[in-house]
Amino acid sequence: MKRLFVLAALTLASLPAIAGEAGKEAAGAYKIETTSALKLKKGEKADAHVTIVPRSDAHVSPEAPLSMALSAGPSLQLAKTRLGRADGIATPQKGVDFVIPVTATASGRDEVKGQLSFFICTEKLCERQKRDVTVPVTVE
Repeated sequence: MKRLFVLAALTLASLPAIAGEAGKEAAGAYKIETTSALKLKKGEKADAHVTIVPRSDAHVSPEAPLSMALSAGPSLQLAKTRLGRADGIATPQKGVDFVIPVTATASGRDEVKGQLSFFICTEKLCERQKRDVTVPVTVE
C-alpha cells in the first residue's frame, strides 16, 4: 500500500512538469505577425493586420473559440472592439488573419492593442493560447 501511495504521489508531482512542457510545445507551434506600424493623416482610414502563423505541423482549430478584444488610444477610432471567428480570414498555412479597420481622429502617437485568444493544435495537443499584440500608429 505504501508503494502505491508513493507511486501515485510521484505521478501527481510530475504533472506540472508535463503540463509545462506541453505549454512550451504549444507556444512554439506558431508565431504572431502584426502590421509593424501605421502612419496616417487625420481622418484617414487604414487596416492593421494580426495574423496567427502556425508551424507546418500545426493549425488554428477551426472548431474552438477564436477572438480578439481590441482597444485604442484617443487618436484612433476602431470599427469594432471585439473580433470573432467570422471576422478572421483563413490563411493557406491553416492560420487566421484578422483585419482591423482604424480611423485616425487626432494627431499624435498611439497604438492599437489586442488580446488574442485561440486554440493551436498539433497531432499531440490542442491548447488554448492568449497573446497580447500591439500595432503602433502615428497620426500626422
